[in-house]
Amino acid sequence: MLSYLKKWGAPDLRHPVLDRDRLNRWYRQLLAVLLVLLVWLVSLWKLDRDASSWRDETVSYAVAKRSLGELWLLVQNIDAVHGLYYFLAHLVLGAWDDGVLTLRVLSALGTLTAVLGVHAIGSRLGDPATGFLAGVAFLCVPQVQFYAQEARSYALVSAAVVWATWFFVRALQDSRRRWWAGYAGLLLLSGWLHVFALLVILAHAVTLWRSGHMPRLGRRWLLGIAFAGCAVAPLAVVSAGQAPAQLDWLGRPSLQDWLGFVVPAVVAAALGLLLRRQDEGSARALTLPTTAVPLLIVPAGFLLTVSLVHPWYVDRYVLYCMSGLALLVGQALRHWQRILRAEADPARRRRRMYATAAVAFALFSALGPWYWQMRSPASRTDTVESYWGLTVTVPGAPEPVLFQPARRRAWVLARPAVFGPLDDIALQQTPAASGTLYGVEASPDVIRQRMLQHPEINVLRDRPGQPLDNTPAEITKREVLRRHYQLCWVIPVNGGESAIFIRRDAAATNPMCAPGRDIYS
Repeated sequence: MLSYLKKWGAPDLRHPVLDRDRLNRWYRQLLAVLLVLLVWLVSLWKLDRDASSWRDETVSYAVAKRSLGELWLLVQNIDAVHGLYYFLAHLVLGAWDDGVLTLRVLSALGTLTAVLGVHAIGSRLGDPATGFLAGVAFLCVPQVQFYAQEARSYALVSAAVVWATWFFVRALQDSRRRWWAGYAGLLLLSGWLHVFALLVILAHAVTLWRSGHMPRLGRRWLLGIAFAGCAVAPLAVVSAGQAPAQLDWLGRPSLQDWLGFVVPAVVAAALGLLLRRQDEGSARALTLPTTAVPLLIVPAGFLLTVSLVHPWYVDRYVLYCMSGLALLVGQALRHWQRILRAEADPARRRRRMYATAAVAFALFSALGPWYWQMRSPASRTDTVESYWGLTVTVPGAPEPVLFQPARRRAWVLARPAVFGPLDDIALQQTPAASGTLYGVEASPDVIRQRMLQHPEINVLRDRPGQPLDNTPAEITKREVLRRHYQLCWVIPVNGGESAIFIRRDAAATNPMCAPGRDIYS
């Protein structure tokens, strides 16, 4: 056994004086390996979500399958903020194409990288055990697990921001140029993955000020963020121009949004105050709380405030903020571990350990069903696969189909072959050819004329009660259906429905439109 441990770099325990450096290095490596295994196990658990996907993921897949020329045309028109992610996804799918599952593996790798970054920050500002506990805490955040299995960019954005923060911490501790260069480079990468990632600069500014490093290192920090800001500025300008069309579905922050921000912020502030007393040195020194509290509060708080005027806030845009909460939880758990170890009274220590186990059991009992549910198809807004079989798939005349609203065309983008030949009534130009996400639809007059040519239309649409788009094309669709067609059959599915409309002059003789018939039967 000793020879086996020695082979892997473990210290020789037979030696009268332990090699503490080697022992500590081996201990750190063991914790990192355990963390990697844990993240990989959790991220890959039910990664296929029962062979289901939802519309945002199908957009990622369909766009990533376009040629580089088509991708370039797209980002000039819309969704430039995700352009780099689409390019990376295009390269990954070129090497291994297993549908959206491939892109979920990419997100799982991003989550692993982010967790290791949290571990590295916790180890740098605390010790290896603090880093390990912080990494586990970050992995346990429900939003982190949600986007670890999502074919979107947010896990990769979190990874880039967390490692930018690690380089920022290293630069404050050791102001050599390589740390500032790494910091600026990772900020650049973060910004190109998503412009809102650069809001982390505001958190770093607060940390720089609170730690007392602003007079000495403020100039170097400004040079680093100026470099990253200039490099990302073209994307920011283009994205700002596209924002009205791309984010028109967003409303101002809801009560749920504010609670989702305020509750963790209050917990973080309380933990920061409690833990600050445990840090050595000046209260204004670079500590884990001075790094983590702004990281959690400042970017999300700023975006929420801006969204009162320009509704741009979605929690996933600032997912990386959860790393701040995880760092504080990791340090709090480490501090509690020290308290337990220092307790001299065996009975009191035993009671505290029982209480700790009870709290942990209650916490995971509450979160466990949540973790399970987010790995089911019902955890997403819709399920694309539920629309398979709702259109005619046999060879013959294409089935007339109408999408309400037009962006619901995403349901057929990833796997158009399974829907059979479709006559997309409103479509004027395909998504790839038009350089858009969902294609360009015809004018209202053309849509009306095309609709009236068909005695029966299969409308793939949102469920009743969803907000209605008030564009001329969508108003025309609803008006023609209301005046000239009768709803005769509805097949509800997860996130939408297939509604069969029969033209009124043919409805009287159609058995599906018989008076008194339940349209859902």
